[in-house]
Amino acid sequence: MLKTVMYNFLYTFVMKYLDFRQFFKDFTVIAYQDIKNVFGKVNHTQLVGWRKKGLLIKVKRGMFILPDEKVDLHIIANELNYSYISLEYALSYYQIIPDIARVITSVSRGRNEKIQNSTGFFYYRKIIGKLFTGYTLIKSSRGSRMFRMATPEKALFDLVYFRQDMKESKDFESLRLSLPADFKIAEIKKYERAVKAPQIKIRLNKLIKYLYDGV
Repeated sequence: MLKTVMYNFLYTFVMKYLDFRQFFKDFTVIAYQDIKNVFGKVNHTQLVGWRKKGLLIKVKRGMFILPDEKVDLHIIANELNYSYISLEYALSYYQIIPDIARVITSVSRGRNEKIQNSTGFFYYRKIIGKLFTGYTLIKSSRGSRMFRMATPEKALFDLVYFRQDMKESKDFESLRLSLPADFKIAEIKKYERAVKAPQIKIRLNKLIKYLYDGV
């Protein structure tokens, strides 16, 4: 009994915000498990109090970030759900499509998921394991960390893979694609060979023909 009382006293004493912040200052996203690994368990009351004071930001159930103007949403997107950034956001990032993406769209091996919090809006699409590939590491503009993003070819592949409305030349035309000189259509063909679903294969082959005919 005495041990339990002492442990609770020490736990309450140790989990002070300055100590918490110092330990997790290099973490982009802090999960419950990270807190348990350091403090032994999670003091939910303290976390709620810190959130109310703006000292901690909840980004997903059981996940938090410290308030920091240097936070990179690309890294947050990667860590909220193990994934790589792709689809419309990646195509906008590479300036392949002119539209500015407001939602960070990503591909993961987990379930489809939409997450909205005070930092932004994140949308995840589930893909089969063998197609969870075709991404590269990009250095964050806000530090030395790296984040995963689809290559231009894989981002366009993923877009047509998931979007059922992308099935005719006029649909591809509506994207107003501006492909880089080193864009490799053969890469899309390589990924297409791993697809089994007939309707998706049809869409992808129409895209490939459209690209070979000249954007």
